[in-house]
Amino acid sequence: MISIHEDNLTIGSFTMKRGQVSRPEMLPSPKAFDIPCHVDTIQDMLEAWQNGERALLLLGNQGVGKNMIIDRICEIANWEREYIQLHRDSTIGQLTLSPTLENGRIIWKDSPLLRAVRDGHALVVDEADKAPVEVLSVLKGLVEDGELLLADGRRISRQCDSPEFIKIHPNF
Repeated sequence: MISIHEDNLTIGSFTMKRGQVSRPEMLPSPKAFDIPCHVDTIQDMLEAWQNGERALLLLGNQGVGKNMIIDRICEIANWEREYIQLHRDSTIGQLTLSPTLENGRIIWKDSPLLRAVRDGHALVVDEADKAPVEVLSVLKGLVEDGELLLADGRRISRQCDSPEFIKIHPNF
């Protein structure tokens, strides 16, 4: 049973503090039914998070509820979520910058990956098994080393000494 309170949530004997939301539109609200198998997975993943794990991998067949579980975790933990979906034509550049059309001009903005790193949001990387090896290598390097050099000269890092660095938020 999942019990959600203002500042914390409880699943069985496990309790954790919930996050503070600054952008409610980034908080998923799935129509989820807490079936025992999913609740066990949610509890295991939240316990891993509380114990310091920051990269979690869900594997399973299509349609078993992987995205639903992640959205439910974000909802009950009060974690804002960014989302990227990879495919066979994904590039490293697409991971870091996103084109948007404003007033008839293309403007390059930070991607969901950069926003999640900077703001401490959860990042859901969907269909990672479809992405080219070089894209997965960059993501793996970011998770393991806490470093990523961007095409525009900025660098993602755990240590932040200057403006060209984007410091990894502790909740990322």
